[in-house]
Amino acid sequence: MPWRKTPAWITFGGAWLSLGAGYINAVGFLGAQQHGLTHVTGQVTRIGIELSKADFRGTFYAALLVVWFFLGAVLSGAIIRRVEVSERGRRYGVAMFIGGGLLALATWLMVNGHEWGANLVAMAAGLQNAMATSYSGAVVRTTHMTGIVTDLGVLVGHTLRGHPPEWAKMTLLSILFAAFMSGGLLGARFFPVLGAWALVPPAVGMSLSGLAYVYMTHRTPDLHRAREHH
Repeated sequence: MPWRKTPAWITFGGAWLSLGAGYINAVGFLGAQQHGLTHVTGQVTRIGIELSKADFRGTFYAALLVVWFFLGAVLSGAIIRRVEVSERGRRYGVAMFIGGGLLALATWLMVNGHEWGANLVAMAAGLQNAMATSYSGAVVRTTHMTGIVTDLGVLVGHTLRGHPPEWAKMTLLSILFAAFMSGGLLGARFFPVLGAWALVPPAVGMSLSGLAYVYMTHRTPDLHRAREHH
């Protein structure tokens, strides 16, 4: 699919979601779980490590995080149904609001000493990652950076081979990377001060973003027609 100019709302929205995911992941690393919560690769490796030690309790908790991430993706698929983020009429606002609610509930659980709240964080991450997965042929992942760095590497390699540089695509991916890293920095600064309460900012941010998006689709005629059509 040929690349087309990235609309500002996709760039800003992707960066906002990546910022939140990087923040949440830092909280996961620094919190009780001491593992990233916004991606599955590390948890699958953790399952193998725990099994090698015959630590079935550790295996169970790692597997739960994978399951809840998967359930978040299932929920996103049930709400949105398709994966092309350029189709703004989809119910992205509803998905973001639910993700914020999951983070808020996770905050309450973790503040009250229930580590099980980490599973809801993983579910929110799975929902977010499935919510916006592609734009004009580019993979737009906002909760982990492996694919982003891989795509950037491929694009640079193509450029070195003499292909025309795909600056718009590389810019979008670079912004997502920078936003995720910045989120990690913020999470590392806030968690030592706020503890589990550090999840409140991303919960509020995602909830407000969802409400704003729903409001926008009702107020903007072309988005409203797209939503009705789909």
